[in-house]
Amino acid sequence: MRKTYVLDTSSLIYDPSTWKHFPNSDVVIPIAVLNELDKLKKQAGEAGRNARVCIRLLDALSDTLDITTGITVEQDTLVKIDATYRDMNELGYAGFGDPEYGDTQILACAFATWQEHPEHDVTLVSNDINLRVKAKSRGIDAVSHDSTDLSLSDMYSGTQVVVDEAAGEDLLQFNEINPQLFGLKLNMNECVLFENEFGDGIAMGRKVGNNTVKLIRKVYPWNISSRNKEQAFAMDLIMDKSVDLVTLIGKAGTGKSLIVLASALELVISKKEYDKFIIYRPIQPVGNDIGFLPGTMEEKLAPWFQAIMDNFEMLFASKMTRGNHKDSAYNWKKDLQMLVDRGRIEMEAITYIRGRSIPNAIILVDECQNLTKEDVKTILTRAGEGTKIILTGDIEQIDNSLLDATDNGLTYVIEKFKDSELAGHITFTQGERSKLASLAAEIL
Repeated sequence: MRKTYVLDTSSLIYDPSTWKHFPNSDVVIPIAVLNELDKLKKQAGEAGRNARVCIRLLDALSDTLDITTGITVEQDTLVKIDATYRDMNELGYAGFGDPEYGDTQILACAFATWQEHPEHDVTLVSNDINLRVKAKSRGIDAVSHDSTDLSLSDMYSGTQVVVDEAAGEDLLQFNEINPQLFGLKLNMNECVLFENEFGDGIAMGRKVGNNTVKLIRKVYPWNISSRNKEQAFAMDLIMDKSVDLVTLIGKAGTGKSLIVLASALELVISKKEYDKFIIYRPIQPVGNDIGFLPGTMEEKLAPWFQAIMDNFEMLFASKMTRGNHKDSAYNWKKDLQMLVDRGRIEMEAITYIRGRSIPNAIILVDECQNLTKEDVKTILTRAGEGTKIILTGDIEQIDNSLLDATDNGLTYVIEKFKDSELAGHITFTQGERSKLASLAAEIL
């Protein structure tokens, strides 16, 4: 027998796609919830962000069918909006409270739904403990929603894992295969790991033409080795001069910036395939801004680029210690500054990119999740002949209160370019910074 769940605003603020967690059920969203989401969407912080995400998801659902009668989504879940305004003077609603109060209308909707089902198999889902108590006082079951699966968007990952030993063996032997012969459906520049039935990796490949998946061989840019398949895929995309746009997303500590910096240094400094490496970061604070910073432009930007400098320190020190000798007095900052003085490396605020035309360079735009669609369009149109642009970010750490996980410049570019032969994307999933960083990114 199907169960019916009535969703409160608090559950959708916690998880904008709460209905996905109730398979084979009917999910009712009172119109009062939409009114409250509309008020919350302008707020800064997570509540406003999740309100906007929820409204956008419901809008996408209602584009094709009438959501007031119900729309069936994944796992046979029926989602409907109850648009009825209930007068508290009607029989049965005495004592519910002020009819203009959102919780009153939500409770009334739950009560009316409960009355419509003779078996009373109706549950109010709310993270508001007081509303749950009110519901239970009317005989309605009420539960909190504490799911930790907060996937806000089923985004294109840029990778696949395929169990096909024959395809993997052929790729190893011939360096390329025709994906159609093995029934593979891949976007252009999508990467694939072939495994056997026991889960052992056989070969990695990337689609580089309509009928071609090429073998991905391990590379060691700036003497750095990839630690997982996503890092290996990203290195392959960045090192390929025919791929002009690379997008990388992943949680903190997955190695996005380190992989990009190592690959870029290899291409610009060691191989000299590009004239310069330019790094841009949005000036978006976490929490309250500390205000005016004294000093020159370089001194003002220094705090914003400290994360990049941490990676540079590791890369330059690693390059030295892996050579023929180890110099304990090695000054990595001196070498980096020399490259900056020669114009081989630039670090700038994204604010000043408008109007530039940049040929034959590698451009890294870090923390792109804090940029709007218009910002990213401005960046991509700065690319001159021979320039590669790399966009990185973590869509779960958005500091711009006007953006959310499904509405920001980075996710917009990923979806728009996923079929382009000029672009490639990788979603990083495995943390490599430390056990603590990986666990924190997973559970917090």
